Amino acid sequence: MPTLPARPSGEHLRKEAKRLARDRSLQLADAQRDLARDYGFPSWSALMRHVETLRAQRAGETPLIIAVRAGDLDEVRRLLDAGANPRIGGGGETPLHAAARRGPLALVELLISAGAVGWQPDAKGRTPLEIARTSRARDRNAIVALLDRTHIADPSFRAAVAALQHGDVARLAALLDAEPRLLHDRIQDPAAYRASNRYDYFLDPKLFWFIANNPHRVDHLPANIVEVARTMLERGVERADLDAALALVMTSQSARDEGHQRALTELLLDAGATPVPDVMLVTAGQRQTEILRLLLARGVPMSPVIAATLGEVDVLPALLADADHDTVQAAFATAVLNRHLEAARLALDAGADVDAFLPIHPHSTALHQAADNDDLPMLRLLLARGAHTDILDTMWGGTARDWAEHGGRLAAQTLLEEVMREAGPSDAKRRGDG
Repeated sequence: MPTLPARPSGEHLRKEAKRLARDRSLQLADAQRDLARDYGFPSWSALMRHVETLRAQRAGETPLIIAVRAGDLDEVRRLLDAGANPRIGGGGETPLHAAARRGPLALVELLISAGAVGWQPDAKGRTPLEIARTSRARDRNAIVALLDRTHIADPSFRAAVAALQHGDVARLAALLDAEPRLLHDRIQDPAAYRASNRYDYFLDPKLFWFIANNPHRVDHLPANIVEVARTMLERGVERADLDAALALVMTSQSARDEGHQRALTELLLDAGATPVPDVMLVTAGQRQTEILRLLLARGVPMSPVIAATLGEVDVLPALLADADHDTVQAAFATAVLNRHLEAARLALDAGADVDAFLPIHPHSTALHQAADNDDLPMLRLLLARGAHTDILDTMWGGTARDWAEHGGRLAAQTLLEEVMREAGPSDAKRRGDG
């Protein structure tokens, strides 16, 4: 029995099957079957799966994406149950991209339920939805409908969202008066998203939440978005929805960039909305410093997270002294993200873990974020305090050095490469005096 070479080529095997068919006057399918059996495989498809698996392993691709590309639903389920990360694949794409391309729908649903994210791009910047729209999967339409989070099945909700997004106050008011439920019911997402074990801040949204355009669903908020929000407030928005909308507005890049964030925030605060600590952390992590200063002016007390975000190092030591470990860690994260070197140093002195995954952008460590910021002083501080350079993020499986290279942060990349060379393969931890 012949043996496969160490690096078998699918193209070479296909050519070999064609020669065999010609030499023995066989149909190509029969020649492929015979060739596979010669190599010890029960079928041509089994041989091709083996060759593809070997190729993927050489390319550093995960067992999960190999199973997804093979359409092996049972193996995908087994790997996910064993803890495989559904956001890391290989070959320039995630498992969700591969599933969106080939299907079936059940495979896409399984990955989403396990925590795969639809916004994650492949190496060419394409989302799984964009891949699905051009695929030849048998259930392409169903896959597209599942991945398209902007789709709203309920026609009344769809009309109300459209009126809101176009700033059509009269139309919106008429719809709400005709169907008051629109302000109180939820827009239902597919079941796969509710089964997901990851945090999804826009899952099964209420109509009022759309005032923030967060997540980004339309190019621009209407110029009269404050009037639109007030129209809904006049008809009775529930307290929980006020708080949810405030959280979305405080972290909305669209509202900030288009000049609506402050006015919407003040409107919601006047209506009784309350910013909760988790929202303050996300706001701080996204460098929304103007909103934090507004909240301070409105009576929100100074906290370690706010002080670290704003670089208020005169008050930060006393605040950290009374804080628990989670709060110290959060202050450290926001100091790094907002490039406040002394605030980060104070948080480390107060016990922050330099290598911990961050409470905001939790797929990454402080070293990843400092590398992405090309923040050399921060990188030096973190390295001096013992940060490891070999920790992989949980979204793309990259080190801080990989992040620097991907983002074109040449200074950070150079520094991290120097440190890694000095540390050697057995000790990727740099120590020193921070």
